[in-house]
Order: sequence, then C-alpha cells, then structure tokens
Amino acid sequence: MNNANSSVILIIPSASYRTNPFMDAVSKLELKVLVLTDKSQVFNEYYPENVITMKFEHWREYVENIREWSVKHDLKAVIGVDEESIVLAANLSEFLGIGHNSLESVELTKNKYLMRKALKDSGLKSPWFKRFSVHETAKDIFAEINLPCVLKPTFLSASQGVVRVNSIEEFCRVFEMLSEFLSQAEIKKQGGEQANWILVEEYISGKEVSIEGIVNEGKLKELAIFDKPETLEGPTFPETIFITPTILPEKLQVSLLETAQTALETIGIIKGPVHVELRINVNGNYILECAARSIGGLCSKVLEFKGGMSLEELILRSALGRNIAKTKLIGMAKGVMMMPTEQSGILREIRGAEAALAVSGITEMEITIKPGEMLEPLPKGGRYLGFLFAEGKDQKSVIKNLKTAWSKIEIITENI
Repeated sequence: MNNANSSVILIIPSASYRTNPFMDAVSKLELKVLVLTDKSQVFNEYYPENVITMKFEHWREYVENIREWSVKHDLKAVIGVDEESIVLAANLSEFLGIGHNSLESVELTKNKYLMRKALKDSGLKSPWFKRFSVHETAKDIFAEINLPCVLKPTFLSASQGVVRVNSIEEFCRVFEMLSEFLSQAEIKKQGGEQANWILVEEYISGKEVSIEGIVNEGKLKELAIFDKPETLEGPTFPETIFITPTILPEKLQVSLLETAQTALETIGIIKGPVHVELRINVNGNYILECAARSIGGLCSKVLEFKGGMSLEELILRSALGRNIAKTKLIGMAKGVMMMPTEQSGILREIRGAEAALAVSGITEMEITIKPGEMLEPLPKGGRYLGFLFAEGKDQKSVIKNLKTAWSKIEIITENI
C-alpha cells in the first residue's frame, strides 16, 4: 500500500524510546512527516527533511510554520508518541482543525485524581480516594483514611512516587517523603499545580493486567491484553514482566474490555492509541490507569502482528483512516522484562550481558541507562535499567527464561 500522498506530524521528545519504531513505520508507509522535538540531533540517523525544535510549552511561537507545512502537505493526523507529548498533540490538532481527542479528555488522563472522580461517577468499580495538599500535616489527616492504602502523585507515570502503606508510622513517613519529593524544582515544573497534591486511595488487591488498543470513533479495538505474572503488592510497584497473549479465560477478557470501553467513554477518548491498566479481584475489575497513548518504553517490541506490522505502524494506519479491524497478534508467547533499578548510586558497569543473552528464548536486551548516569530506585526514580525480551512456546517458559537471564546480570554502582 502506498501512502506517499499522506502526511502526519509526530511529536517526539528527545528522551523518548519511541523514536526509532515510529520513524521506521513512517519510512515503511512512505509518509511525509513533520517532526516536532526538543532536540533535533536525536534524528541524525534519519535526516528527516522537516524537523522543528522547540520547547513544547512554547508551541504557539511555531504555529504559523506548522500551519504552512500542514496545508502544503494535506495533513492527516497529529500524534504524540508518549506521555510527554499527548497534550501538545491535542492542542495542535484543535488549532489545525484535525480530528483528535479533545484537550479536556487528554488532560483528564493525566490527572489521577480527576480521572478517579470521573470513573467513580460513571458507576465503575472504584476504591475510596481523597486528595490532600502537600502542605497538610500527615498526622492531622490520618483520621480521614483507612489502611492499607496507597499514596501517589496525581501526574507521574511508570509507578513513580506510588507507595503502599500499612501503618500510621508508614503513612506519616511516606506522606512527608512525597511532599519533599514534589517540592523539587524539576518535579514542580513537570507537574505544575498538580505538584501541590498527594492522592491517597484504597489499596486494591488482585491480579494486574493491561490492555493495549486503538480507539476509532469511540470504539476500542483490542490489540493485546498483557498479563503481569509478578505479584505487585508493594510497598512500591515496579512494572517488571509483561507477557502476551493473555491466558485469562475468554469470559474475563470480555469483561475487562467492557470495563475499558466504559472508562474510555467516560473520559471522552474517541480516537488513537490507548493503554489501560486494571486490577482484578473477587469484587470485579478496577481501572488503575487509562492513558491516551500506547505502551511506554520499548515494550511495544513484543507486539508483532500478522503481516509483519508493528504497533507503531498500526497507530499510523489508523490515524490515516485505514481499517485495522481484522488485525491480530501472531500466536507465539512473547514477554518483556523492564530491568528494575534496585539500588541508588552512579552506574559504573553492567556485567553478565553475554550470559543473559545466551539463555534459551532470550531474543534481545537493550540497556537504556549509560555508565556514569545516576540510578534511583522507586519510588523517587522513574527510569529502568533497560529491557529484556523473550519468546517461547508458552507463558511459563517465557517467564522462566526472563528471570533466568536477569539472574545473570550484575549491576556495579558507586555510592555518592
């Protein structure tokens, strides 16, 4: 299929892991592309003809150049490739008159407190929750909560700042730690007004899963359900292993998709990629997160669709109005381990890479933190060491191989 006359705008932050997959998909589909980024040098490999480098918060300074390009090339879609860029994509789409999710709906996905309120009002299963100012005293508000509970910032992703507590002593300590963490200049700049709040909510027990999909005209097209075989009970919640296809009973899969569809309708997401995280227990399905973007990091590599299509290609095809209704994953079990940051310090060396790659079923390993960079584990840290990929005949073998490979890795750090 030749899409040579089609054009898209991709908003790709310089720190994004998604640059190569999206640019590969653009090349494969022969699309015209305008890239908006904060550092143009990350595109040296591709030498795209059209790149605008900007501070995303100052996008209005560049709108005339963007509009001129859009008119000249008959723009079809504006796509923010990750969490950092989806609000700008909504803003630009609205300004250019391109079909997109409303700015209000996208912003709702980025505010955990407002999203909790909206989902509860829709009748979906909901934990109790309450928002507190970082300036309040932990002991004074303890009477308003029940244990166990989870404390979290309202705007961060990748489980950063999310902590379970089981006692008043833990609650006070974690509340004070988060208040201090949210007062840091970099975090305050990232969160704005949201950095003034801590969300406290009921701890939801049960199995955790996530749904990867694309929404078209308000209807969710499921691309994959990821099982998370690790027990995620806290105190922090590192997302380690994702496996697909799921082995959940079909009836439960249908129920999860219905819950996700209701959540998307409630929030107002009508178009584009979505990543929905849920917990399942005897009381039903609980939405944890509902993001107006695709899965983060390099995890999309485990999604291989019939016809050799990647997730990024499907996102672009859907944005161009192509029919992806019959798209299906290949049948092989595939998994990814987000290699956790378990200690703080300066990374000096990662040993055992060859031994890890020699483990049966391991297909690839990518280290995303370089020697000399700082390591900071959860809850304050927000980066993983890298990603391990595996495939096999079933989930059990994939999980075993990922854990075996990880056991071969030795992280050498220097204390500060």
